[in-house]
Amino acid sequence: MTNYQHYESTVDQVYRSILQEVSRPWHIQHQPALAGADQAQQAVALVSPRGTVCQRITLPSQSAQHLWPDNSSVSQLVTEYVVRGAARLAPLRQSAFRNNFPHWLERCLQQLHFLIDSKDKLLSVMKDPLFPFPSNVKVGGTYLPCWVWYQEEDKMTVSVIDRRTGQFAEPRNVAPTQLVDRERWLGAQVIDSVEESIDTIQHYVNELIEGQKQREFDEPKLMDAITNPCASTLSPVMSVALTMVVVAGFFITFKWLLGF
Repeated sequence: MTNYQHYESTVDQVYRSILQEVSRPWHIQHQPALAGADQAQQAVALVSPRGTVCQRITLPSQSAQHLWPDNSSVSQLVTEYVVRGAARLAPLRQSAFRNNFPHWLERCLQQLHFLIDSKDKLLSVMKDPLFPFPSNVKVGGTYLPCWVWYQEEDKMTVSVIDRRTGQFAEPRNVAPTQLVDRERWLGAQVIDSVEESIDTIQHYVNELIEGQKQREFDEPKLMDAITNPCASTLSPVMSVALTMVVVAGFFITFKWLLGF
């Protein structure tokens, strides 16, 4: 078995394994607009049955309601698309692709919406089992890590990945000849095993869940900190303020007891 065949076999097994774990459908939630946010834009979250936000998308309000109606179920095609990409990403050890994992798990669908505003076309792209896949694209004489989203006529639509942060650049159309020969490229990579790849996905999913829990954690009120300080976490400013109040109260009480 060649290294390329090993990669393809690993991806197939990882995909089937992870897909079994996300068999229950996600649902769509339209998020309330933040103060000062553009009211013409709608933040959309695709949420798992456990409450984890699996994708975040921002669209014009009218498009959001058409493409992702509030409180509706997410098509299985969408879940399969996200899992397919994660399975193709997981066996690769290159730091750029590892850094991209958190962005894939929350923002990959946003990339499609930079180019697609038709529900039929969106589902058509997701149906194609050849896409998406990680690759390298030649830009300005240098090969850069990227995601390939779909092919249209004689153009491939790709998003370059920032090597350091893993963030997506906006999609662009390139000639197929600008992409690295995929079989040769994967043949030269260190490919993780099925078990290692599944562990990688689970690691980044757990990070995603923990990160969302921290973002949703409400800072305790001052009275919570006074009555139960061990269970409370205050910001540095509030901590200093509380300390000053306690110290001032101590000296006022001390002076009163001494009769000053």
